[in-house]
Amino acid sequence: MQGFEMLLYGTKDPLYNYSTQKWVASSKGFLDALNFVKQVYNPSNLLGPTNDIMLNTQAANTIAQQLIPQGKLGIDIDGSWLSSNWYPTGPAAWSAWQQTMGVAKMPTEFGQAPNYVTLSGGWAYSITSKSAHPDQAFQVLQAGFNKDLLATYDVQAGQVAPRQDIVSVPAYHNTPLNPFFTSLVAFTQFRPGFPAYPKISLQIDSAMQHVMSGQSPSDAMNTYSQSVTGIAGANSVEQRT
Repeated sequence: MQGFEMLLYGTKDPLYNYSTQKWVASSKGFLDALNFVKQVYNPSNLLGPTNDIMLNTQAANTIAQQLIPQGKLGIDIDGSWLSSNWYPTGPAAWSAWQQTMGVAKMPTEFGQAPNYVTLSGGWAYSITSKSAHPDQAFQVLQAGFNKDLLATYDVQAGQVAPRQDIVSVPAYHNTPLNPFFTSLVAFTQFRPGFPAYPKISLQIDSAMQHVMSGQSPSDAMNTYSQSVTGIAGANSVEQRT
């Protein structure tokens, strides 16, 4: 989400077309995003970490807790939670992070409206329809998600508040970077909330990995297109190239 999809959503082509209710299995935007990945991970002019780091399941932790604090990586397309790694209570406490690191909005591909792009995701607690005590379960959720407790969690985890009334809570508002990330909500987009998304997301990972390992972006997109068609069904996909 904070890598390839940020690039894709900065183009004119979406991951999912809500007008036609179809997944966009191939597009110029998808190809442009893969070409960006190719440029960053071109071994003859490497701009990003090596594949032994990036294709490892611990890549996110390695970047946040080692490469950035050690001054070995200058730019990271990531999320609001990144700086929580460097808090005194975080896994990689770094007292100089506020003096060292800055933040910037992610521009769209050609600076077209709305000029910048950001994505939001998340999760939810649910009460099963088979619960023998739904009222009590709801009371637990009410207690756990009250304004003050949720504000405390958002501060400690570096999360953007899902409740508008939390934005003005002093502990939240005064936490470094929170005002910046909260301001991005005005133009945020969301990952498609459909059952097929987790499987399609894995195919995006696969396409990126293939390009990072030397495959051409066009071949990687063709493979992705075939996989998405197999997952969603031929009647639920569209091609834009």
